[in-house]
Amino acid sequence: MLKNLVSVCVAVSCLAWHPALAQDDAPAPKPEAKAGPRPAVTLDSMFGTYFDQSNGLIRLDEYDIAFAPKDTFKASVAVTDADGTVIKNFPFFEDYRFREGVFAKAMVQGPADVTLTEPGVYNIVFIIDGEIASRLPVVLEETSAGDDPFNPEKTYRYYGLWGVYGFLTMGQTNDTDWPQLNFWVGSRDLAEGKDKDMFFVTLERDGEVIGHSKRTQGYISNEHYRHVDSKIYKPHDERHSPNAEALTIEEWTKDGTYSLNVSRKSDNQLIRRFGFTVVDGKIQELPATKLGFEPRMDYIVPRVVKRGGNRYEFLPATWLKSE
Repeated sequence: MLKNLVSVCVAVSCLAWHPALAQDDAPAPKPEAKAGPRPAVTLDSMFGTYFDQSNGLIRLDEYDIAFAPKDTFKASVAVTDADGTVIKNFPFFEDYRFREGVFAKAMVQGPADVTLTEPGVYNIVFIIDGEIASRLPVVLEETSAGDDPFNPEKTYRYYGLWGVYGFLTMGQTNDTDWPQLNFWVGSRDLAEGKDKDMFFVTLERDGEVIGHSKRTQGYISNEHYRHVDSKIYKPHDERHSPNAEALTIEEWTKDGTYSLNVSRKSDNQLIRRFGFTVVDGKIQELPATKLGFEPRMDYIVPRVVKRGGNRYEFLPATWLKSE
């Protein structure tokens, strides 16, 4: 059955990922069946999969499931190549670790490791109740051919949608909502030959800078993509940074065209540009975050698990796409 399902995945071009994938041009969402939304794995938790920075190892562990089945969880996760060939397949435990409303945390039966050494496109495909629920496309590239006699080991790294998506969550300051930008940075965001850098974020509305991050915050390290967040303040110079005033929600919801620009501090090279529009005081959502989006396996759940808390709970998230 798994092989047939993956063949369907190939038929709808789910393996042909590219950073410029134009999901915004997707057809209008179809209404969900009366039975309710089908299960989906959150993109945020898929991004949390362990990818080794050097040897091509993938370790599949635990994932957050939206619209999780109420009874036994019958699911598996497969790693496939660009032709749809299943390299390895691992079942999930049938019992959830946690459950909160329509969400549940499910664990893969380990050890669930795959080491890839052939550069190319791969997919991590999640099968729930016999149907493809979600998938994460990744690209493996070789970073060293191992032809240095003093360092003969081949090395690899992964890249993919971490460099495409980010999201906004809502923080608070003085009882006022304060949007926070969340995204991922990694070694591929560094200039060639560099092993570290910093990033700086500016927010533009209709081409005018209305806010930015602090210049002393935002670190890029020479490792696989990691989650970072950035707070945006009203424009200020560096000496006034300790007393910078938060750019609160009213400045983010005036009608217009917005752009969150992330640049490397060392050379001002733009590494992300998250664009969005505000109409009638509301940030317009990506089509991929709406129920009924097709292909279903690329639906992005508009919720993320709350980080740093001691409870299993979820926050609304406004997903953004880098242009």
